[in-house]
Amino acid sequence: MSLPKRHPFQEFLDGFIPEVSRKSKQLNQALWILETTGSQDAADLKADLDTELRLLFNDTELYRKLCVWEKEGHNLDPLLKRQLNVLIRAFKQNQIPQELLEKIAKKEAALSMSYSNFRLNYNGKVLTENDVREILKKEKDPQVRRAVWDVSKQIGIVLAPHILEVVNLRNQAARSLGYIDYFQMQLDLQEVKSAWLSQVLDDLAQQSDAAYGAVVREIEKVQSKEFSVPVAMLGPWAWSDPFCQEDPLDTHELDQLVQGIDIIQQCNAFYQTMGIDVTSIMSRSDLHERPGKSQHAFCINMDRASDVRTLNNVRNTIKWLETVLHELGHAVYELGFDAALPWLLREPPHMITTEAMALIAGRQAYRYDSLGQLVGTMQEKELLRNKAEVSLHRRQLIFSRWVLVMTAFEKELYHNPSQDLNILWWHLVEKYQKIHAPKGREGKADWAAKYHIGLAPVYYFSYLLGEMFASAIQEAVYRHTGCQKFATEKTGQFLQQALFSPGNRMSWSDLVEHVTGRPLNPEAWVKEFSQN
Repeated sequence: MSLPKRHPFQEFLDGFIPEVSRKSKQLNQALWILETTGSQDAADLKADLDTELRLLFNDTELYRKLCVWEKEGHNLDPLLKRQLNVLIRAFKQNQIPQELLEKIAKKEAALSMSYSNFRLNYNGKVLTENDVREILKKEKDPQVRRAVWDVSKQIGIVLAPHILEVVNLRNQAARSLGYIDYFQMQLDLQEVKSAWLSQVLDDLAQQSDAAYGAVVREIEKVQSKEFSVPVAMLGPWAWSDPFCQEDPLDTHELDQLVQGIDIIQQCNAFYQTMGIDVTSIMSRSDLHERPGKSQHAFCINMDRASDVRTLNNVRNTIKWLETVLHELGHAVYELGFDAALPWLLREPPHMITTEAMALIAGRQAYRYDSLGQLVGTMQEKELLRNKAEVSLHRRQLIFSRWVLVMTAFEKELYHNPSQDLNILWWHLVEKYQKIHAPKGREGKADWAAKYHIGLAPVYYFSYLLGEMFASAIQEAVYRHTGCQKFATEKTGQFLQQALFSPGNRMSWSDLVEHVTGRPLNPEAWVKEFSQN
């Protein structure tokens, strides 16, 4: 009896994917060394491997063949059809000249090394980003705060010209593929419709505008009193975060919740209550500050198998409790894919879905009930746990406006990178965040101080869509478990089966409906955070 004939696309996958898998793992290993050491050798190796991986998707004839298979592939099974969809989008963005691919890879690697190695200088003293946040949380002198806030933008002046080089190269690549610019290309390749994105973000902004306005007035009243400055004289220096993207009220006080707590150990135990073991993730992770190491936090899946790890720079603050929970949210998602899925589909369908898991996990650092599990239920922490729950509502409204700034800025950056970008930046800050631009920013590059502009482009909107999805997931979890407590084994089982296991077997929009029963919209988020 003869075996059924295999589709040519399956035969292609059998030869192509092992090479992609091997090269992808090598690239991730180089990236990990670069982010943990800031090494020039690692930057060079990362650039070379990035180019080699992109060139695997650069073959024009292969791309045409994939398109033919897609046109003729009515009888392909769903998993093959999805892999074909994923590959076509991967090939499409790399149908650009090899020289251009190499330039982009080298420029991005150099940027990454610059971010890892750069340290701020304040009055002859080297400051990390953690140091800046600590000063802005505690310092009462407006003059010192203004000076430290200004120092936090030093990196922007250094990196802006290099970021603009990369922006222009990305636009050049996008236009060679028939797109208006890189922003619009990325939306298309991420299966996000531009008109829909604008509409859903506008809807959220409009429906939460009154609630955000009330939060800003509350914050300004406190800041005016705390720093003895009229409201009209306040600026971004008065906030506890250099980009005004986090709640500035009660932040220092809320840090008392984690004093004497081993954040790593408590996060480990918290996930265990959901039946999720994160010890293998932690054993591979790089968790604490040191020179040359990236000051940011991220999760990386090295091999789409079992090697998932996180990078953090943990201090005993509520912010880092949130961040560790957040990055572990990404990690457990990555480890939760159905092992039977093909390598190509062992990934999230979009960053929206993995961000939703990470964001809902990070929220637990401010949830009254979850804080009881994370930091204990001692009487002296009762008031602070209540304050943290209130802070979460402010944080969501504040962060939503920050995402609107970032998304609008990137859209205009790629549309016209030659305009005065710092004027654009502060116009958007005033429009969405309602924070007055400080004087003397002419000729600066404050926009370039934000890591994502250079190295995580056309990504930030995923956070706010992820927040919407997180609120909808929470409603689905409560319906499924029948209780209002998040960290339970039933929750872990639901997330594993509904959210993690499918991997990339369906589009992100289909996955949202699969998990929540309806298309993505702001309704659950607005109900949770913008209504009294």
